[in-house]
Amino acid sequence: MQAQGAVALRKGEELLLNEMYVSVQGESSLVGLPTVFVRLYACNLRCRWCDSMYAVEGGEFTKVHVDDVVRQIRELSGSSSDGGGIRNICWTGGEPLLQGESIAAAIRRLPDTFVHSFETDGEVDLRAFDALASDERDSGRLRYVMDVKCPGSGMKAEKAYANLGILREQDEVKFVLQNRDDYEFAKRVLASYGTKAQTVLFSPVVAAHTVSTGLDSARLAEWILEDRLPVRLQLQLHKLIWPGRERRI
Repeated sequence: MQAQGAVALRKGEELLLNEMYVSVQGESSLVGLPTVFVRLYACNLRCRWCDSMYAVEGGEFTKVHVDDVVRQIRELSGSSSDGGGIRNICWTGGEPLLQGESIAAAIRRLPDTFVHSFETDGEVDLRAFDALASDERDSGRLRYVMDVKCPGSGMKAEKAYANLGILREQDEVKFVLQNRDDYEFAKRVLASYGTKAQTVLFSPVVAAHTVSTGLDSARLAEWILEDRLPVRLQLQLHKLIWPGRERRI
C-alpha cells in the first residue's frame, strides 16, 4: 500500500482501490443479493461511527488502472453469456464519487446487464456524476444510496439537502442514527425537503471508530412504529451473518 499524498491520480484512467470482494449486500433495498463490492480509498468526511476507516485514512490503497478494475469485476462476478453470475456492483468507500470520472470510465467498459449502486455520503454534488453516467441513470441501472449526515456523526449535512432534490425513484436515502436527537433530525429533514427517492432507510449506529456504543435496534423500531413513519428499518445483515468479522465480508 502507498501513502495517499505520494500518488498523482490520472482522472478517468486510474482508481485508488482499497479492496474488492464478493459478498451478500448487507444494506439498502438490495439486501441479501450477491454483490461485487468495489471499495475505493479516501473520503471527504470523518464520521464518528465510521466502520471502514481503513478506506478513509492511513494509506491502505493501490493505484489501479480502470481496465484492471473492469477485469477484476468481470472475474469476481462470474458473469456468462447465458445470463449467469452476479449482476450487482456496489461502489463504496470512503467516498466513491470523489473518483467519479474513473468510475464512469469503468462502467462504460462493463456489460449493460450490471446494476450499479453507490454508497455516497451526500456531501458530493450528484449532478457531476449524473452528467458522466446519464445513460445508466436514465435506464435505472445506476442508483444512489445517499446518506444525510445526522448530528451524531460529527459532520454537518450541507450539500445533502440539494442532492435530495436530484434523487430519482430508484435511489435511496439513508439516515444513520446514534440517538433520539438524530431520529428527530431525520424526521425534520424528511418533513422539510422533497425527494423522488422511494426508499428511506433508518439505520442504527453500531459501535465503531470513536463511538463505543450504538443505538438499540429494538428502540429504533419502536420509535418508527409509534410515529407511523413510512421508512425502512435497516440492520446490517453482514454483521448478523458474520459477527465480529470486520474486513472482506
